Amino acid sequence: MLKADLHIHTTASDGKLSPAQVVAHALTTDLDVIAITDHDTIDGVAEAKLASEGTPLQVVNAAEVSTIYQNRECHLLAYSFEDAGVMTGLFRGQKDKRIERAQSIIHNLNKLGFDISYDEVLGEAGNASIGRPHIARVMIKKGFAADIQEVFFRYLGNSSSAYHQIDYPDISEAIDLVHQAGGYAILAHPADNYTFIDIKKFREYGLDGIECFHSSHNSWHQRRFTDYCENFDLLITGGSDFHGSVQDFHHFGTIHTKLEPDSPLLKTRAAEPQKNSKTYSETLCK
Repeated sequence: MLKADLHIHTTASDGKLSPAQVVAHALTTDLDVIAITDHDTIDGVAEAKLASEGTPLQVVNAAEVSTIYQNRECHLLAYSFEDAGVMTGLFRGQKDKRIERAQSIIHNLNKLGFDISYDEVLGEAGNASIGRPHIARVMIKKGFAADIQEVFFRYLGNSSSAYHQIDYPDISEAIDLVHQAGGYAILAHPADNYTFIDIKKFREYGLDGIECFHSSHNSWHQRRFTDYCENFDLLITGGSDFHGSVQDFHHFGTIHTKLEPDSPLLKTRAAEPQKNSKTYSETLCK
């Protein structure tokens, strides 16, 4: 069995370590497989694969995909896709939408009395796909909150006072696109806000599996979702959701899943036909 952490973020989105630094850290653990799952981008995957060359560590093509389900944000983990063109096509509009959301959230925070600017957040994000954690880090640096959990609970969470929702693609559309790219679509951190009625609907859309092991899940969540996957023949995944904070290093490699060497997650599935006339030939660094 292979030990795998399949949920890791880098500086390509809202993580603190570069893809190469993540690989270097993974090599100090007993992990066999990692997945770089940056938000709405695959920019960090090639760097991680290059850094892992000549080592025993396997890096899986992956991304965390933002979608909408019933007017709320829903995250999918896409794994082992082959056609990067389909994924970059999906993400092309996401970057602009993330910028618009950041600007709207900052405007809302200003109305609440917080002195924070878009330039400050942009400086925190650098060249990465901008996200709420970048806003949170600026707020913490300026003394407006003690930690990222407080910022999200009070201001940036999906139902909080400064939140602004992006018009992401519907989850069914995103699942279709992941399949078109030859990948597998997994529901991320399902303990967030989903019922089994929701998950049944996702299965009807073609969901391939569930992230049963996550840093926000307790043993009850783990057993509950693992049992569900076994009952409905869904793939079981897990990962730390590592972003590079001090507490994240404790989770890195300790929250994981076990994979058989011939696991579907380590292979590219047969890509499904495109539902439009546009074709893509770009592929990831192997």
